[in-house]
Amino acid sequence: MALGNDEEKVRLLQADAERGEARAQRHLANRYLRGKGLPADPSLAAFWMERAARQGLAPAQRSFGEFLEQGVGLDPDPEGARTWYAAASEQGDPVARRHLQRLEQSDP
Repeated sequence: MALGNDEEKVRLLQADAERGEARAQRHLANRYLRGKGLPADPSLAAFWMERAARQGLAPAQRSFGEFLEQGVGLDPDPEGARTWYAAASEQGDPVARRHLQRLEQSDP
């Protein structure tokens, strides 16, 4: 019964994400990242996280920056990560601000 319930949650989440709802896109990305209710797929996780980030959702911007910095589902891109951390930081995301400061301090 729990499996069917999770399948329904995933189906509804997928529908909301495809309609362009940023929060649903972020949650779907996290499910793909962790393999929760779906097969783990880092590339699809990155795809959906980027879509949410481009809509201005600060937690998604930070997470997509982390994906870029660590190369989760795509090639590592430290400069791209810096851009997304800055966007999330401007919206008051404290974790993104710390990531951005760490990257700036590591620059020679």
